[in-house]
Amino acid sequence: MFYLAIGLFVVSLIVSIVDIFIEGFGPLAIIGLVGVAISLILTVVSSPIGGFVVLGKLLVTVPGLWLLWRFLRKRQLDGRFILSETLAEDVVDMEGLDYFMGKEGITTSALRPHGFADFNGTKVEVSSGAGYIDVDKRVKVVDVQSRKVFVKLIEN
Repeated sequence: MFYLAIGLFVVSLIVSIVDIFIEGFGPLAIIGLVGVAISLILTVVSSPIGGFVVLGKLLVTVPGLWLLWRFLRKRQLDGRFILSETLAEDVVDMEGLDYFMGKEGITTSALRPHGFADFNGTKVEVSSGAGYIDVDKRVKVVDVQSRKVFVKLIEN
């Protein structure tokens, strides 16, 4: 029973640590902490020196977890599990779209009817209304409604 309590303590602690660093503090971390508490109770009940063993576990585990937390924070390993980049290269402030009224640009994707166009280095999501406009075609902004920029093809 004593070895079962030690094994339960180790496994529960590992499950909790892994869940906390990957998910935050999810259900597995809670289950792991409950397992740790049960293992501490089993240790006290199953051994005449169980109280000293529990004290030893706590004296080793608490500083060890603190050091692990500090080490991972310095190395920023916990941030590797979270996607922090976006696919949008040049996201335009949607409030200032009136600025583009009357501007000319080049489509960077096919407009079917929505796509992207480049206006002097600024990539903007645009719409052709209902028509299709191919890539690398010159377009002009004809209307800005709410958060939508409408363009038309400039015939050469």
